[in-house]
Amino acid sequence: MSVHTSVDVHPGATSEELVARAVALQPLLRKHAGYGDLHRRQPDEVIAAVTEAGLFNLLVPRRFGGQQANLRTLLNVTETLGEVDGSAAWVVSLGAVAGWLVGLASERAREDVFGEDPDARIAGSINPTPAERVDGGLLVTGRWPYASGSPHATWAAVGALIPDDAGTPDVLLCLIPMSQLTVEDTWRTVGMRGTGSHHLAAADVFVPDYRTIRLSEIAEGGSAYGAGEVDDRPHTGSVLSLSILCPLLGLGRAALALATEKADAKPLHHTVYDRQSDSVGVQIQLARATLALQTARLHAEHVVDELDAAAARGVRPDYAARAHIRAQCGYAMTHALEAVNIAADLYGAGGFAESSPMQQVWRDANVIARHAGQNAHVGYEVLGKALLGLPERISPTV
Repeated sequence: MSVHTSVDVHPGATSEELVARAVALQPLLRKHAGYGDLHRRQPDEVIAAVTEAGLFNLLVPRRFGGQQANLRTLLNVTETLGEVDGSAAWVVSLGAVAGWLVGLASERAREDVFGEDPDARIAGSINPTPAERVDGGLLVTGRWPYASGSPHATWAAVGALIPDDAGTPDVLLCLIPMSQLTVEDTWRTVGMRGTGSHHLAAADVFVPDYRTIRLSEIAEGGSAYGAGEVDDRPHTGSVLSLSILCPLLGLGRAALALATEKADAKPLHHTVYDRQSDSVGVQIQLARATLALQTARLHAEHVVDELDAAAARGVRPDYAARAHIRAQCGYAMTHALEAVNIAADLYGAGGFAESSPMQQVWRDANVIARHAGQNAHVGYEVLGKALLGLPERISPTV
């Protein structure tokens, strides 16, 4: 099977060029505003444009047609998309990380996924379902929730739980063509509706051994398959935490822009102020929200720079550093959400009219911030135990 290179598909792009492509997509996302809420998925036109821009394969090795970008680029691209559509940013962010995970698989598995289609889109759910070990691989039957981007995915990366030779549970990530899975229409939420995060289902699907990745190996140092390629070096859990945070930063920007624009154009009802911007209370709240979002952004920048620097050295952060990153991402999430909520307060009750973009920003931000992978208090506990030198590890993704 022949493997395409980046020259075949997307000419090598710089980080600045990739961010510029995200900016160029903003008018299209605005044009389709509301589609995701109505249809609970992204429109085909948006998926096609994002694919053409090479944003789904941001973290895929170049020799497989990807951009092999760093995590700073992932942050900048998905934040830019999130300014207009949180769901689109989420699908791109998690899709890019899913592509990166495939980069940790065997050479043969990567050829299966990217060989015929360098723009393969991968939906993922690491929640493991029991599987049976058979000759040459696994036999998988079960359901996986929250597979973002599933309506347009061509492959899935899903968790499987099996006993190893010692009889203890082991979790593998299985790469399965979407043609062998069923998408169950289950994603009905009040926010992030456009992510299409439905359940996936399998019935006696065979997964060859070469298309599985042991999650414990990734967490403890990584599969040997991807050795030598820049994008396989950061720690998996750290990358996943970052990918959840990035779209919320864009939503924070959107919320502040909406509140600022309205403050200069509308009166503060039931007061003497003809403009909200003349109120000291409004000024203070806007300043607080701006600094809260800036705090979140600075933590995100610190995380990506630390991970990118480690990748450049060909090393992985130790557990203490990973614990700090997990807590930082959760801490940043709380501050980004604070900024959105203050902006919604400033905008007022009119922001919750169905016609107002503020209500969608607020709904999307508040749903993202409840993702279990970003529970701030879990992150604080992880970091606190590490700082105190306690051996207990409460999260297998750190």
